[in-house]
Amino acid sequence: MLQQIKNFEKDQKLDDDLILGLPVWRLVRYHTRLSYINKKTGYLAGSTKVQKVGTPMPQMLSSFWRFVGKENLNIFFPFHRLVNVEGEYLDKFVDPIISFSGFDKGNYIILDPPHFVGDYKRLHKDHSISNEGRTVFRQLLKYWFKIVTPFVYGNKLRLIYTKCKEFFLLDEKTLNNYYEIISGFLGSYYYYLIWFKILKPRRVFVVFREAYFPQIAACKRLKIPVAEFQHGITIGNTVSFTGEYDNRIDPDYFLVFGDYWKGPQFGMPLDRIINIGWAYSKYLEKSLVKNVEMHHNGVLVISSPEISHAILNALQELSQFDGDYRFDIRLHPCESYSELEQKKLKLIPNAKVVDNKTDSAIVLPTYKFVLGENSSVLYEALSVGCKVGMLNLCGLSPAIDLPGIKDNFFVINNCSDFKRFMSDETKQSKTKAEFYSEFDSKRFMEFINNKM
Repeated sequence: MLQQIKNFEKDQKLDDDLILGLPVWRLVRYHTRLSYINKKTGYLAGSTKVQKVGTPMPQMLSSFWRFVGKENLNIFFPFHRLVNVEGEYLDKFVDPIISFSGFDKGNYIILDPPHFVGDYKRLHKDHSISNEGRTVFRQLLKYWFKIVTPFVYGNKLRLIYTKCKEFFLLDEKTLNNYYEIISGFLGSYYYYLIWFKILKPRRVFVVFREAYFPQIAACKRLKIPVAEFQHGITIGNTVSFTGEYDNRIDPDYFLVFGDYWKGPQFGMPLDRIINIGWAYSKYLEKSLVKNVEMHHNGVLVISSPEISHAILNALQELSQFDGDYRFDIRLHPCESYSELEQKKLKLIPNAKVVDNKTDSAIVLPTYKFVLGENSSVLYEALSVGCKVGMLNLCGLSPAIDLPGIKDNFFVINNCSDFKRFMSDETKQSKTKAEFYSEFDSKRFMEFINNKM
């Protein structure tokens, strides 16, 4: 489906319509694609359940002033979910890299998600700005552009709407949604344009470009290099990444966990995809209490919203295997069971939903066996020595034909395969596919100093 969408976008030359020299389609593409896929498949993507941390404090003036005048400044925009490790919050994609690299002279800022505000225990707290999204000036800009956008950019947005209406099954509300998206983008864009002109950062890092298009666009305007950290496993076409690389709005570099991920799936030229390794595992090795309790008869099952029912069907079939084990189901942060799925769960006596608030990387070493379909957590499990099975039954479709998958994962097609998977006689392959490379701080610093 996404390949058809990509072809349509290319045929219609949607990236040719510009606002401020930027392709307006890229600013509304994610919203439009996701809405279309929801309509075609009947799957309604849930929003992340936001965990509010700290006490809100309205901010009249940006707290970035204490960083003004810093030389060789690095600015990090992390993932929207922080994890709690030993009572301290951090972004597992950004903070470990800072901890092991050369950012120790006060030359970096981390802008935390807007729901992490005020005073809370955070790694690198002295360098973080936790409530930047609440800045009054930024909000005023957004409200101003809500008034201005329909008049100044209405023709551009109506043209996009007309081109896409039939193919994407757009309704009358879509155009108003476009006004809202562009208004928010413009407010943030001009806010960060001023912000970056004052701070003069040497480079900017983001996690997930769709969340930080205003910051990327401001950097492009000011010729500030931008790099994006890989934030999950991407094995094919996605709503976010599928499409042609566009230097006007896409980051300059994409930093991946290992050489395995150097491919076209991120919408980046291959020479701009850089393997920096996985610093988080190194951080956990140093930070976690070592005496953890193992779940000796537990099988950790990784679920997600779009496969909730299929996972339960698969577990019901696999539970026919007579053995001393239980299924511990870990739901995605966006996932919750419907009433029908709750009833289905009760039919599987050795299955239960377990806590998902502790980060997966901390939980995984306590399990020997892990099951799922295509989740990022399966690759994390492999990297910490778990025996990992990919469920290929009851409508689940793991990407088993990709290079390195069958060499590292145990494909489970039926109950007999599951019995062999649970047997000590069947060992996980020792083949190393370099899903996660070891983080090398020297190599990372050489890259940013020479390329950015």
